[in-house]
Amino acid sequence: MIIDILEIPGLGKLKHVETYAYYDEPVLYCCKNAAGHLYLVVAAAANEQGEIWLFAGVSDTRLARIRSGAIDLHDAFADPEDGSLLQVTVPYGDNTELQIISVNPNQIPQDMLPMPDERLNLQTETLPRLRDPKEFAVSSRQETVTISLNFPDIPRTEAPIASLSLIFKGLQDVLNTIGTVQANAQKPNEQIKKSMQASLLEVGAGSFDIRLASTELVEIFGDSKFGDAIDELLKLLEAGNDQDQLKALLDPIKARVIKDYEKFLKTLSGSIIDGNITWTSPGPDRGRSARLSKSRIQEVLVTLQEYQEETPFTFKITGTLTAVHLRRKTFEMETIEEERYKGTISDNAMDAVSTATLSREYNAEIQEITTRSKTTNEPDTKHKLLRLSSETFNS
Repeated sequence: MIIDILEIPGLGKLKHVETYAYYDEPVLYCCKNAAGHLYLVVAAAANEQGEIWLFAGVSDTRLARIRSGAIDLHDAFADPEDGSLLQVTVPYGDNTELQIISVNPNQIPQDMLPMPDERLNLQTETLPRLRDPKEFAVSSRQETVTISLNFPDIPRTEAPIASLSLIFKGLQDVLNTIGTVQANAQKPNEQIKKSMQASLLEVGAGSFDIRLASTELVEIFGDSKFGDAIDELLKLLEAGNDQDQLKALLDPIKARVIKDYEKFLKTLSGSIIDGNITWTSPGPDRGRSARLSKSRIQEVLVTLQEYQEETPFTFKITGTLTAVHLRRKTFEMETIEEERYKGTISDNAMDAVSTATLSREYNAEIQEITTRSKTTNEPDTKHKLLRLSSETFNS
């Protein structure tokens, strides 16, 4: 059947949209008429009179699910949206008219339908595309972050919420920590969290596109704490596994950022194939983009581990003293975020620890040292308590 010039009474002239299977001619394809109505068409059989084709009317949503494999080809015809099919017999002779009848799917012999569980598997956009990020950022006066992610084995514009929730949490945690370091604070207070807070605005097609924006509006001159934090994160992502660039970026921002950055990367590595993060700012000359790929993220994680092995980190926490063993010189603390630290007590901290009370909250300065096991080659992180006090440390 020559589909480019096909005209069927009742449907009008049909225009070819795309072909899914071809055998000397298209045998499974999509077409639409002048009114924009879509039809999925399959070569069903042939007899002495001519070729028999089945036409199933489909909506845009239905076609997207068929293309992506969510609906198999058998059900696309055996269970059509409008409840019936058109059976069109195209005669072999040029002077014979088409034979067209409306049929109930249960009247169609099974051998005329595609086999059950036979599916297409085409990358399919099932959401509208996002608005232009610059126009949105300028009009809303918000820092805008567009995250595009490709998840394995998902041909539709969909994403597993378990993966998304971990990615969102990892991103928010690392932004909070960067904002805390940039504010020269010991921990993220309510003002820092508010300035770092990102809101989900919309999702759309591309791969799986996510539009986030700063909750707070950007100042008239285009600077914002949220923008500074996302800029720092994207610099880290751009640096990849370049040891010199990473060292230059990591040295000033301390261990806390590295730990949350590492957690964020591990979440991405365990969830996506690739993607990218783009920051668009309403301010002039502000904005940055970083490409993500599973292989590159894994290389960065190795580099970060090696960097931590070479560089002992010192950081401050506020948490509850949960266990102390003075003879063994060991301690254990837990923060409000349920992070647990345990390890040895330095000689300088012994006096303070010996008079401390369990289950009370203290400020602590902890050194983290990462080594690699000689037997398993796995990283081994140890902590040493350097200082403990009920007062806030001045330095």
